[in-house]
Amino acid sequence: MGHPRTLQELRDGWRGHGKHPAIVAMSEDSVERLGYDELFDLSASLAAEISNRKFGGRPVIGIMMPNGIAWVGTFFGAVAAGGVVLPIDTQLGEDDLKRMIELAKCRLVFAGPQQAGKLRTLGGCEVVEIGGRSGTLHSNELTGPEWPRSGPDDVAVLAFTSGTTGQPKAVPLSHANLMSNFSALRHAAIIGTEDRAVVPLPLHHTYPMTVGMLTVLGTGACLILPAGVTGKDLVAAIRDEAGTVLLGVPRLYTVMMSGIEAEIGARSRVLARMLPRLLAVTALFGRSTGLPVGRYMFASLHKRIGGSLRLMVSGGAALGVTTETLLAGLGWQVLTGYGLTETSPILAFNRPGHVRVGSSGQALPGVSLRIAQPDSAGIGEIEAKGASVFGGYHDDVTATERAFTADGWFRTGDLGRLDAQGYLFIESRATETIVLANGKKISPEPLEKIYALDSIIREIAIMGREGRLVGLIVLNDDEVRRAGALRVEGLIRDVLNGRSRALAPHLHLSGFAVSHEPLPRTQLGKLRRHLLAELYEQASRHERTTGAEGAMSEQDRQLLDAPGAGVLLDWLRRRFPDQTVDLDSSPQLDLGIDSLGWTDLTLAMAREVGMTVSDRQIAEIMTVRDLVRMAHSDVTAGGALRANGSSGGDDRAARWQQPMGPGFRIVRAVGEVTVRVGMGSLFRLRVVGRELLPEPPFLICPNHISVLDPFAVGAALPHDRLAATYWMGWTGLLFSSRLRRGFSRAAQVLPIDPDRAPGAAIELGAKVLAEGRIVIWFPEGRLSPDQSLQPFQRGIAAVLERTPVPVVPAYISGTADVLAPGRWVPRLRPITVRFGKAIDATGRTFSGDVSNRRREMTEAIRGAVAALSAGE
Repeated sequence: MGHPRTLQELRDGWRGHGKHPAIVAMSEDSVERLGYDELFDLSASLAAEISNRKFGGRPVIGIMMPNGIAWVGTFFGAVAAGGVVLPIDTQLGEDDLKRMIELAKCRLVFAGPQQAGKLRTLGGCEVVEIGGRSGTLHSNELTGPEWPRSGPDDVAVLAFTSGTTGQPKAVPLSHANLMSNFSALRHAAIIGTEDRAVVPLPLHHTYPMTVGMLTVLGTGACLILPAGVTGKDLVAAIRDEAGTVLLGVPRLYTVMMSGIEAEIGARSRVLARMLPRLLAVTALFGRSTGLPVGRYMFASLHKRIGGSLRLMVSGGAALGVTTETLLAGLGWQVLTGYGLTETSPILAFNRPGHVRVGSSGQALPGVSLRIAQPDSAGIGEIEAKGASVFGGYHDDVTATERAFTADGWFRTGDLGRLDAQGYLFIESRATETIVLANGKKISPEPLEKIYALDSIIREIAIMGREGRLVGLIVLNDDEVRRAGALRVEGLIRDVLNGRSRALAPHLHLSGFAVSHEPLPRTQLGKLRRHLLAELYEQASRHERTTGAEGAMSEQDRQLLDAPGAGVLLDWLRRRFPDQTVDLDSSPQLDLGIDSLGWTDLTLAMAREVGMTVSDRQIAEIMTVRDLVRMAHSDVTAGGALRANGSSGGDDRAARWQQPMGPGFRIVRAVGEVTVRVGMGSLFRLRVVGRELLPEPPFLICPNHISVLDPFAVGAALPHDRLAATYWMGWTGLLFSSRLRRGFSRAAQVLPIDPDRAPGAAIELGAKVLAEGRIVIWFPEGRLSPDQSLQPFQRGIAAVLERTPVPVVPAYISGTADVLAPGRWVPRLRPITVRFGKAIDATGRTFSGDVSNRRREMTEAIRGAVAALSAGE
């Protein structure tokens, strides 16, 4: 075939492919196949349906149906009849749909069964319903002598922008625009006639329409449309239909890579830790030699996914360097590009054999790129000119004038830079750039990738709010449950603070809100950022758009109708009368239940409803729905709202309160001498207020700025007091190996898990104090990210309620200078431990209910610690 100038000529070329496979359309229970000759006839039948209506001119023909043979046949039927194709998103709301049809002056829409009814309700155009993925029409007319021939400058497709930053705009794309993209991609020899390209993306988007459908069918290859976009659907399409090319977006590949890493991690933790570095080496070797060594090293993985897959094409947004490197290291060829709806869509892409990781490649033949007003780093707005660039927005002169420079270059609205070889590097959307109060400009997308590295964060969107950065977060509930769901807010703060340590201060988040729904995205995965500010405000006020009983799913209705479930939900609503309590409510985030609050709630639940929930169960509760299901399960199992009772804490704690054997005593003695000498000689430990320590029992409450803090406090205590001292230690750190358990036993560290068993921790602390001993409790609950005194957890007040003892405030300084969080090598700096006068927190007069008394008691202790900091 020569070089077609129009989509009609591209379709004419199908006659040369005969019965060669053109399309495979998969569904859950069937697979439909069409050869090129059959596809040509189907498009002719649909063209006849259009021409029979005698619209005249070049009518706008809408397509509103899921991916399938019918979609492709209708597209080329409209093209053959000389019409203009209007691709319509099947998920479009009625208002947007009506506006689109009116703006396009659409005369006829071919629709699937589920979309036809909505279109008929709106009115304004004729609707032809096509059933099934291949469609059923009964016209026998396969030729149309009166069908007008289109010229290169005629409009072929009226596409709409994705609306990521506001109202979508209509983009007329000519035959010449689209064919310039097709010709450039075909010339690059990305695919051949024997390739089988899997395209899971909706064809109404310009990227899959051009790079997927037009390029594949114009080359004579086979287009495979999977049943869906799940991993199961994609693997079935690749493996069962011998897919060689996969067309996707970054989110698809990121999820795919996460699944592969999880699978490898489940088999070998050592290999999982080595995997990123190993794949970086194999990717570099593959690019240098052209040998896909990863295919041989991970042959079993390729076999499970489908050994035929060789090429992954990514578009729609920037693919992260890490994901690109990992996929290439596994042995796949990865090609990325850049473009917009207005540019048909590709402006630049990485050609086979000429890939620069992290870039969007070089400009297409016939396209010129330049950077407008570059800064010192060469970054400025990307402007484009060439055959694939559209001529202006449909019926919108103002938007067109804003979109083009005086000398005719298209303003993409994206920021980027060009290197010496012409490779384009995208920085961000100009319209998405956040300007902080200090004038610094921030691109949110790179930051989002950094903060989203932790597994508890499923999605995060970063935005500016009052001159500062904030984040809207969607949690990975399963990962939060594994970490312990009792203190979700604290867990999120720990994650965000941990990630921020590697970032400049102005890139730290000053606040966050948690969304119960997925972030709004286009079907290609782009965030619709203009909607985020309102969603952030709603999430901050704990408002939701779903979860109301009127919009409740049938499954939830059945749950509430089940014995016991509705009783508990009604009880929770009475207990929290000032808050909205539904199945999607988060007890921690929406109802404000912290670790101590759970202890109080479960006691009241057992007393008033007859349901007892164990600490282990509490740690897995993310929503009220989880709690209600437990209530139903209890009734189903025993006929009453009652579970197995409290877990009672870690029985190691009881064992470890017993006298130590001679071996542990020796280890303890050697350790004490080592710590005292090291703290005194290396870090010049200074102790203030040692004489203020009372006789046991008492509670010591220090601030927490470094992992060295316990050693500093231990060295500051006299020998006799240290011998009577017990520490509350987190099981996830101090009891995670045999060696650490041995150290903890010798140091009299008692195992607690505040994220999974807060009640047990409180009971244990009170019990040790009741036996006349000293307990050291770090009431902040975590390391301070910036050395400032953090809020105290109210569990300390609950301990004192059970066992009233004096409280000794303590303030540690210098340990963060010696060994800051994230550092491994200590520095020689002085350390000071300052003890304050013991206070009788329980003897003071506090007002209000139990919650207020605990809060005031906790604040009194924190105030005493804060007063000591003034002496530094």
